[in-house]
Amino acid sequence: MTKTTALLRAASYLTAALLLLLLCTPLASLAFHRPPPPGTVSRTATATGPPTYRLEPGFIPASPDAPIYDTLTVDRRRAANLPTALPPTIPYYGERTVYLTFDDGPDPDITPAILRVLRQAGVPATFFVVGLQAEKFPAILRQLHRDGHAIGNHSYNHSYRELYRSPAAYTSQLRRTDDILVKHLGFRPRISRAPGGSAGSFTAGYWSALADEGYREVGWNINSGDASRAKAAQIAATVFEQLDTREFLWSHAIVLMHDGRGHEETVRALPAIIKYFQDRGFEFRVVNLETPPAW
Repeated sequence: MTKTTALLRAASYLTAALLLLLLCTPLASLAFHRPPPPGTVSRTATATGPPTYRLEPGFIPASPDAPIYDTLTVDRRRAANLPTALPPTIPYYGERTVYLTFDDGPDPDITPAILRVLRQAGVPATFFVVGLQAEKFPAILRQLHRDGHAIGNHSYNHSYRELYRSPAAYTSQLRRTDDILVKHLGFRPRISRAPGGSAGSFTAGYWSALADEGYREVGWNINSGDASRAKAAQIAATVFEQLDTREFLWSHAIVLMHDGRGHEETVRALPAIIKYFQDRGFEFRVVNLETPPAW
């Protein structure tokens, strides 16, 4: 498929998706996840959204489409003499499964715009939030949770120079963001994503530290290219081209996008990207402990 063909198809998808969104009413009442069966987790009601689930020793996630959270931080687990490392899990591979993920938010303009598109389309996503941004915009953070999306940890300040000085410096930022999320939500995620990705930044010491403190690193296998100056049609075409040439990823397509400041084109591209997956019968899921490794 030529780049011109991909761009033309992306433009047609973008137009069709925007028309569909204009005609459809918001689907705010849709539930994006089901609670696990009784007896597998301890349910904890929160004032900000759906129940959260406290990981117990030996717990294995039961629902492949539900976000999993922990009411205890790493320090609190250690103080209570509870395990910090995660139990083994069985990866969930569907026939056509997609995980829409967004990094670098929450942003006061971009994140709410993305939430509106997701709400109208009736699909869930996963937001890897930066602690500094969550501190500034806790109301948007809470809205992410109320809308049923999954939340992940994307460090405190996204500074490569500080994060990649050592494994201890890296996990210290994760714990700092955890504290912010517990303060505003009552829980923390057990999934994290390294700014810039783990490749070229992580040594064996980083992987060991993450395993010891119980974080599941989440990569991606489809890069939308929205971190560049690409326009909406180009962003959508980039996603389409990768899906068309890598059908082996359809069982666990993890799409990297961004909801940080300046990503208006991502908002414009999103309806077409969602429509592409919907037209092909993909299931939209949130990242949790059963999400397979990207590669």
